[in-house]
Amino acid sequence: MRSFIVAVVAFIVSIPGSGHAVKGQIFDPAVHGLVRLKPLEFGSETDISYMEPREYRLKVGQGYRWKIKASDLQEYAFVAPAFFRNIWIRKIEVEDVEIKSPTLDEIEFEKGGEAELFFVAVRPGTYEYGSRGLMERGMVGKIIVESGDDEEEDKAAN
Repeated sequence: MRSFIVAVVAFIVSIPGSGHAVKGQIFDPAVHGLVRLKPLEFGSETDISYMEPREYRLKVGQGYRWKIKASDLQEYAFVAPAFFRNIWIRKIEVEDVEIKSPTLDEIEFEKGGEAELFFVAVRPGTYEYGSRGLMERGMVGKIIVESGDDEEEDKAAN
């Protein structure tokens, strides 16, 4: 629960003992301390059903940058509906454009290209992702979001 609160709430830090309150930095896990995930790739030079990696492990409360790349072999529509409903999306970047939206259905690549998703994982679970129309052919991956509390509970038990 504590990790969830950290992911959602920004903390304002004051410098004590200075005689007056000074505003410090605002901590936002979607901006500070981002973990860059291995890029997700759709299609290779010879295989339209190529997709790597097929598994990601994330932590609740952590901010991430995730680049998604698609070859120009065919149209790819990146979908992860349950995952998209359980993250906080800060922005999506495509070339020199920033898209700010609280929700996302899919990212469609009509003639190849790349997009980068900036987000915070807010709910633990296992979520599927893939390319619409190709998931039935085995082009499916999973994202495992683990609670940050598990690590604290392990330390307390030892």
